[in-house]
Amino acid sequence: MYSDRALVIGGGFAGLLAARVLAESYGDVVVVEREVIGPGFRDGVPQACLLSEPVMGVVDALFPRLGVELEEGGAVRADLGSDLLVRLPGGWAPREWLGVEVLAATRGAVERAVRRRLGRLANVSLVDGVAVDGLLHDRGTVTGVRGWRGDRPFTDYADLVVDVSGRDGKLVSWLAELGVRCPAPVIVNGQVATASRLYEINRDLGLDWKIACEVTRAPTVRRGAVVSSVDGLRWLVTLVGADGEVPPLDEDGFLEFAASLRCQEVAEIIKTATPASEIRGAVNLRSRSNRFQQVADWPRGLLALGNSAVSLNPVRGHGLTLAAANCADLRALAREHDLAQEPLIFQRAVARAARIPWQATTSADLGWSAKKLPVRTRVARWYAERVVRAVPGSRRVHRASVRVAQLVDHPARLLRPGVLVRALARGGPDRA
Repeated sequence: MYSDRALVIGGGFAGLLAARVLAESYGDVVVVEREVIGPGFRDGVPQACLLSEPVMGVVDALFPRLGVELEEGGAVRADLGSDLLVRLPGGWAPREWLGVEVLAATRGAVERAVRRRLGRLANVSLVDGVAVDGLLHDRGTVTGVRGWRGDRPFTDYADLVVDVSGRDGKLVSWLAELGVRCPAPVIVNGQVATASRLYEINRDLGLDWKIACEVTRAPTVRRGAVVSSVDGLRWLVTLVGADGEVPPLDEDGFLEFAASLRCQEVAEIIKTATPASEIRGAVNLRSRSNRFQQVADWPRGLLALGNSAVSLNPVRGHGLTLAAANCADLRALAREHDLAQEPLIFQRAVARAARIPWQATTSADLGWSAKKLPVRTRVARWYAERVVRAVPGSRRVHRASVRVAQLVDHPARLLRPGVLVRALARGGPDRA
């Protein structure tokens, strides 16, 4: 029943990267996915994604030249200065080349490309249509999973089980069944909702940008949107509502919401382009930290990463970055430790990797909270607001804020004198 075997619960982006890492340490790696893999979109995940430089660094290390392969398949490379049109509450962000890029693609295209690469590895297999509903265990050690595949019971054994089942995963409940109690999760909820739709590109518009967006900002700007060219042939339009604002899912309401924005490019796309998908909605997009690193009796043979451990509001765009960082840590630690026997070493690494993305994501959402925030949080939010206000009038602040927002630089960059002075002055004309 036991072998040199690892099992990954979840066949999404993070699960696929984790399987690639584990293939270096285990003779047999199996990925079990709840949905039946097909050409359409997986439920509960964004239709498209912007792969940042930190993400692509990890991806290309695991799958050499995958970024090139994605571009050849239509993914769009965009500079977050010259190719990005951004409307902030205080005005438009400067348009200049920054040298900070993202790769825009449909989520399905990215996952299909990774699955193709994994399919070339003889010791990795994927089993879809499996609904895992619990863990197998023996005296404090997880030994496998149980569940259903269609109408038939499913049981599989492994030396290491890695849960990457996502933000709706049931790992906390599964652990409770084993007598393992987890601390109450930390939850930050900005009452964020989205509605998104793909459109065929209308080349007659002659646009000089690849991504356009309007940013929500507490306490007054409750509506926003993002338009991105995702594969050279299609745009993804995502409308965003915060503080309980919910973008409509009907044709007229979708357009009316977009027309209410100051970034009118969003409505222009909707009016002139041809829909290529239905309108898909998501509500209650919150951030949640399960704090697994604090569970003293965490069972051997079990790891959790990605959204299973720390799920971030996807609107802020840091979820894939954190998942990639988790997989990079998994690769490094697996070379020095038997993580099946020392799982908390990895869970502590997951917690460390989440600190900056968590702060970046939840800071904006905490602005909608009616509760009185701690002094440190209020000061951080006050300064962050000064930085945002300074961006339209300062190229230097803009460069720094983009690099920090993309997790290319540490947030301390925003405290350098050249940025600090302009932020405290609330930004002014600046050619630096």
